[in-house]
Amino acid sequence: MRDRLASLTRGNTEILWLLGLLLVLLVAYQHYDSGLLTPASITILSAQFLPLILAAAGQTSVMLLGGIDLSLGSVLGLAMAVFATHDAHSTGSVVVGAMVALGAAVGAGAVNGALVAYAGLPPIVVTLAASFLWSGVTLVVLPQPGGHVPGGLVNAYNNGWNGVALPALALAVVLAVWKLLRTTRHGLALYAVGGNEHGAYASGLHTRGVKIGGYALAGAFTGLAGIGLAVQTGSADPTIGTPYTLNSIAACVLGGISFFGGVGRMRGTVLGALVIGLLTNLLLFTGISPFYQLVVQGVILVVALTLKTYLTKEAAV
Repeated sequence: MRDRLASLTRGNTEILWLLGLLLVLLVAYQHYDSGLLTPASITILSAQFLPLILAAAGQTSVMLLGGIDLSLGSVLGLAMAVFATHDAHSTGSVVVGAMVALGAAVGAGAVNGALVAYAGLPPIVVTLAASFLWSGVTLVVLPQPGGHVPGGLVNAYNNGWNGVALPALALAVVLAVWKLLRTTRHGLALYAVGGNEHGAYASGLHTRGVKIGGYALAGAFTGLAGIGLAVQTGSADPTIGTPYTLNSIAACVLGGISFFGGVGRMRGTVLGALVIGLLTNLLLFTGISPFYQLVVQGVILVVALTLKTYLTKEAAV
């Protein structure tokens, strides 16, 4: 029994570490918000954190391939702008607007994947260039903050619908879909290509197709993040996606996703995104000057990553 428990602990060291860190942040958070665990507070926080969680999920699918997506924030802004302006300037339903926005994000992701697969350049270079491309397209769609999302939808998203926290429900659905996808040929191929691309090719996998599919999947997650952010705020901002790029990478690294591909789990990414979201809110509650909040957040994340790496190595010994 002891050996079995030790084996289980070694296999979940990073998850257990993140849960511990999350618990510490929750205790600190409750000091400023005594109603943290009430349904209303959970609904509000899930609405606030869902876009980052979805953006981090998109970054995860790219990092599992051994890449990195610096255009994620631009694609998120594109989906947000398309969704908000479609509803404002057409007679179509919200569902149609969401499908158009999601299609735009998936298309952008697929283009990124095709460039990475066929250009022969490092993903960081390709996606950096793509970030300017999609930022430009977004500004064509929405030159300045604006657009419109129906008030009823905004209220239901932020305050719940018939007692149901819609963001939490959406997250549960996304995680269930990912768990199902993880067992499919495409899900397994993401890990195979990221872990050893040459070996995957020798085994008969169409590695370029897998890359395009992986980046398109990232676009789907990112598009959902953009739609969620538009619904949360009730409008759109073409430049609001920029912070999500680096925060999504930070969430993935905290969650144990390897920069070299093929290693990591989505639940770790979700926990990493929750840690970053709670930390950001805590810094606002403490009253620290906005000029120093990013400095403090960066220092805390560096310390947390260093400690995580140390504990993981110790557990592996």
